[in-house]
Amino acid sequence: MTDRRYSGSCGSSSSSSSNNSNNGYRCGIKTQLHAPSSGRCNYHNNNNNNNNNNSCKAGVVRPTTAAMHLKKTWKTAAVMFLAVATVTTVTAAFYFNYAATACCAVVPLSSSSLLQEPSNTAAADNEPSRSKLIGPSAPRTSKLYAVCETRDHLRSPADRDKFSRYRRQTVDSTSSTIDKNPGNKYSNNGESETSRNGDRGNDTTLIYFITPTYPRREQIAELTRLGQTLMHVSRLYWIVADDRPDCSLQIMNLLPDFSIPYTYIASPMPSIYKRNPDAMPRGVSNRRAALNWIRLNHNINDSKAVIYFGDDDNTFHLDLFKEIRTTKKISMFPVGLVGEYGVSSPIIDKGKVVGFFDSWPAKRKFPVDMAGFAINVQLLFKYPYATMPYKAGFEEDRFLSALAIRLDEIEPKAENCTRILVWHTQTAKKPKPIVMVKSKATLPGSLATLLDQVTMLGIAGVSETTGVRSYMTKNGNIFRV
Repeated sequence: MTDRRYSGSCGSSSSSSSNNSNNGYRCGIKTQLHAPSSGRCNYHNNNNNNNNNNSCKAGVVRPTTAAMHLKKTWKTAAVMFLAVATVTTVTAAFYFNYAATACCAVVPLSSSSLLQEPSNTAAADNEPSRSKLIGPSAPRTSKLYAVCETRDHLRSPADRDKFSRYRRQTVDSTSSTIDKNPGNKYSNNGESETSRNGDRGNDTTLIYFITPTYPRREQIAELTRLGQTLMHVSRLYWIVADDRPDCSLQIMNLLPDFSIPYTYIASPMPSIYKRNPDAMPRGVSNRRAALNWIRLNHNINDSKAVIYFGDDDNTFHLDLFKEIRTTKKISMFPVGLVGEYGVSSPIIDKGKVVGFFDSWPAKRKFPVDMAGFAINVQLLFKYPYATMPYKAGFEEDRFLSALAIRLDEIEPKAENCTRILVWHTQTAKKPKPIVMVKSKATLPGSLATLLDQVTMLGIAGVSETTGVRSYMTKNGNIFRV
């Protein structure tokens, strides 16, 4: 007699289930506990008295209690994972966009108030103070960045007089040459139309010029050259973001010389991204901090402002500022000295962007250079979580993708992308030398002060024990210093 506990199917014996109601082998009970793992007829039927309607059907696979429990556990784990991921994403976005309010007073300013010139009395009172700050007298710090110094006004009267004297001297020295060529594009007083008016575009639109920089021996030289260019651009606000944890006294002394409204920020790169020197995302922390500063300080209802990223070693034609000032949403233009093609640019057909010409496509939707586009400030407020990733080579593409840019929305500039108005120039970098002297206390004349300045600017170091031996010459004779 075959034991029903090991029967592969119990459907054939369903007719006798009522007679065997007390034998302990009702269909489904013993098969659930003792049947082989065939999975057949292992469902517990509580209505075995109905012989025909409630019998197990042969060949039907029923889910076991363990399988149901496992499925429920997986569902719970998936829901918990999605909840944690959502909370983490929202928290990170909130922290990045709004945590800086702990350090920086949120004063929504319009593009006009950022460049509002103070009264003569106030300027005269503040003239002795070279590092005029807004708010507290000490640099404002946060976990994201530190605002080292801010000047949100136009040139003070003293600065304006100093600049005017320099311009008059330049004009006087060139006026004789200019007058001989009446057909050129210079005005009667010897000033070119571009230099006299900066860019002759829509002067009511403000340009936020974001410059990431980092400590090196060429840093002050690069910023000096760039500042001399920006002096000729009207309605420009310069945001200099330095890749260092503290404020540089040299930069704080340099920036006021250009009489440009500016904010100087110390925004170091997180150490986790410095592990691979060959793939460091340089400038990302600086640009992110500058974008955050704009979100905190610009009036959200003012659309008359444009954002542009200009590296401290790039070269800019003054016509570029006239072009980008009319940006409604996003504009693009060629950049010279980039990659193996020597240029990176959108391709224009019938006034629309149809593709891109870049030697490193890398499956990027927007294979452009950081200096090859400008955006309207309203995009930052429309997409408050849009930022740049810490991924070298993909900063531009991911940033523009986060702003939901489409090809048909791109505004081509520079004569339909046929002129090059910005060049990705790079200064040759050499190691900092060490100058060896006999004694710093016995250096002749002005040499001691000069070497102190060289050391302070990071151009070179001075030592009495190591380095390159130094000499001075007099009447053809050479002497050790």
